[in-house]
Amino acid sequence: MMRLLLLMLCGLLSLSLGAQDISGKADAPQEVLTVERAVELALRASSALQKEAIDLELDRIAAKSLWARIFPSISASAGVSYAIPLKSDSVKQDPSYTGTLRLSLSLGAGLPLTMRNLSLSYRRGLLDYNSVRRQLVLATEKSFYRLLAAEQSLAVLEDSMRLAVDQLERDRVARQNGYVGELDFMSASLGAETARLDYTRGQAAYAAAFADFLLVLDLDAGRGNLPKLQGSVEAEAFSVDGDELVRTRLAFRPDLAAQRIEVERLKNAHSESFLSAKAPSLSFSLSSGAVYPDGLNDAMSAGITLNIPLDAWIPRSLSDQQVSRAGAEYEKAVLDLRDLEKSARSDIQTRALNLETAWKEVEIAALQVQYARRAYELSEQGYRRGTINFLDFETARGKLTAARQQLLESSLNYKLQILDLCAALDMDEDDLRAMNRTE
Repeated sequence: MMRLLLLMLCGLLSLSLGAQDISGKADAPQEVLTVERAVELALRASSALQKEAIDLELDRIAAKSLWARIFPSISASAGVSYAIPLKSDSVKQDPSYTGTLRLSLSLGAGLPLTMRNLSLSYRRGLLDYNSVRRQLVLATEKSFYRLLAAEQSLAVLEDSMRLAVDQLERDRVARQNGYVGELDFMSASLGAETARLDYTRGQAAYAAAFADFLLVLDLDAGRGNLPKLQGSVEAEAFSVDGDELVRTRLAFRPDLAAQRIEVERLKNAHSESFLSAKAPSLSFSLSSGAVYPDGLNDAMSAGITLNIPLDAWIPRSLSDQQVSRAGAEYEKAVLDLRDLEKSARSDIQTRALNLETAWKEVEIAALQVQYARRAYELSEQGYRRGTINFLDFETARGKLTAARQQLLESSLNYKLQILDLCAALDMDEDDLRAMNRTE
C-alpha cells in the first residue's frame, strides 16, 4: 500500500514538472513599477546620459592632468641615405643611417589661466551632466504620473460605461414590460454605445502611452505580463513662500551656477588672450643625434628663445582686436548673468503663485465631483420615478464623468507643478515640503 502511494506521488510530481517544462517556466508574478523604479530604469537606459558621462570623463582627465600642459614635446626621427654612383668607376659607398631625438618646450604667460579654465570646464561638464540627469528624472516622473492619471481616467470611463450598460439593461426590461418608451430606450442604447466607444478609445490611448513609456525604460512592451503602476496623482496641499524660496534657494539654481562658471571662464579667457598676444614667451629646445658609422655627435644642440610680440600693441591690429573681442564676450556674459538672476527670481515667485492657484483648482474640482455625484443620484431616482426624462438623466451622468476627469486633470496639474518647482530649485519634493509645511 505504501509503495502504491509513493508511485502515485512520484507520478503526480513528474506530471507537474512536465507541465512546467512545456510552458517554459511558471508564471512570474506581475512586476510592480513605482516612480522610483521607473527613474532608476530610465537613468540606466538613457543614451544621452551615457554620452554626457563620456564627455564628463574626458573633462575630468584633462582637469586632473594639468601637468600635461607643461610637459615637453618629445619626438624621435630616423633616416637612411645611400649615394648612388653615376659612373662605373665611382667608388661605392655604404649606406648612412641617422637618428635624432628632439625635446622642445614653450611657456607662455597665460598658461596658469589655461589650466584654470580646464578645471572650470570640468565643473561646467559636471553641471551639464547633472542637468541632463535632472531633466531625465523630471521627464520620467511626469510621464509616470501622466500614466497614472490616464489609468485612473480609464477607470472613470469604465465605471461610466458600466453605469450606462446597467441602465440599458434595466430599460430593456422596463421596455419589455411597457414602462419605457422607444425614445428613452434608444437614448439609453446610444448612451451605452457612446460610453463603450469612449472607453475603447481611452484603452487604445493608454496602451500606446504605456508602450512608449516602457520603451524609454528599455522594458519589453510586447510581453503579456506588463508591469503594474503603483502610486497616485493625488498630492497633499502645502503652501510655499516665493520670497523665502528666492532668498534661500536662488543661489542653488543650476542655470545660475553654470552661468557663473561661464563668466569666470570668459574672464580668464580674456586675460589669457591679453597675455598670449602681448606678453613675452619662452621656448626651449634640446636635440641630439647619431650618424652610423660615424657614431654619436660630439655635442647636443640646445636653444632658448624669448619671443616678444609687437604687433599686438598696435591699436586696432588683428591681435588687438582679438583681445578686445574676448573682453567683450566677458562683459556680455556678466550682463547675461544679471538678466538670468532677474528671470530666476521671477520664475520662482511665479511658480509659487501658480502652485497655490493649482491647489485651489483641485479643491473646486473636488466640490464639483461631490455636486455632480449628488445630482446624478437625484436624477437616477427621478428617472426611476418618471419625474424626469432620460436625456436629463444622461446629462447628469455625463457631468459626473466630466467632473471626475476634471478632478484627475487638476490633481495631475498640481503634481506636475510641484515637480517643476522642485527641479527649478534643485531640491527633492520631500525637502520642499519639509521647508514649507504648514501646521
